[in-house]
Amino acid sequence: MDRLLAPGGCPWDKEQTHQTLARFLREETAEVLDAIVRHSPCDPLADAHLCEELGDLWLQIVFHACLANQRGAFDLHDVEVMVVEKLIRRHPHVFGDVQVEDSSQVLDNWQAIKRSEKGISDNDYLLAEIPQNLSSLDAAMEIGHICAKVGFDWPSIDGVLGKVVEEVAELQAEDDPVRIEAEFGDVLFSLIQWARHKQIDPDMALRHQMDRFTKRFKHVEECAKNAGGWKNCTLEQMEMAWEKAKQL
Repeated sequence: MDRLLAPGGCPWDKEQTHQTLARFLREETAEVLDAIVRHSPCDPLADAHLCEELGDLWLQIVFHACLANQRGAFDLHDVEVMVVEKLIRRHPHVFGDVQVEDSSQVLDNWQAIKRSEKGISDNDYLLAEIPQNLSSLDAAMEIGHICAKVGFDWPSIDGVLGKVVEEVAELQAEDDPVRIEAEFGDVLFSLIQWARHKQIDPDMALRHQMDRFTKRFKHVEECAKNAGGWKNCTLEQMEMAWEKAKQL
């Protein structure tokens, strides 16, 4: 990156800023997540693909650090030092004399230390600390986690599932477009809270589902091609191809 950004380097790289690179950071993060969805342990090709995508993501970190270094703000070493210091501060049960009973207590301590580092007091609103750029799925999960910490949560998984059923019924009863959107949001939010109680990552669950759908739909496309095009392929034929794909 130093060579690319130096005189005689790459014109495109030298035009970039932290802001223009933001899109590529999101894209590379998405590609890492896709590699994780398709990853199988002990599969050399899958490991190589994940390794490659992590390298692409790491390049974005290096790029930002090099831009910062050019203006004398910080360099890659500073980035590494800061995260190491943070890991040590947030693991007092490893690097200090704090005692913990389980991973739940580790997370409680982590959040408390994080709030202290950011200067967030008990007088501040709890949900105000959620990063604005989180995906809607991740933000909904974080809202649930924070509220649960103070006891504002369903006492059992049955209560969450009951809420999902209740919200679906309210969605079905609506015919006003504005209310339909609101009720649909309620259904999604309730489902995400159910996933939280079941310790399911909703983002990864949806990515896995879309991966399965994409693989199965290829069989439907093959059915249409064999029939001479979509116009010659009936819904019944497409459904048969879909069911065959599921069996495979």
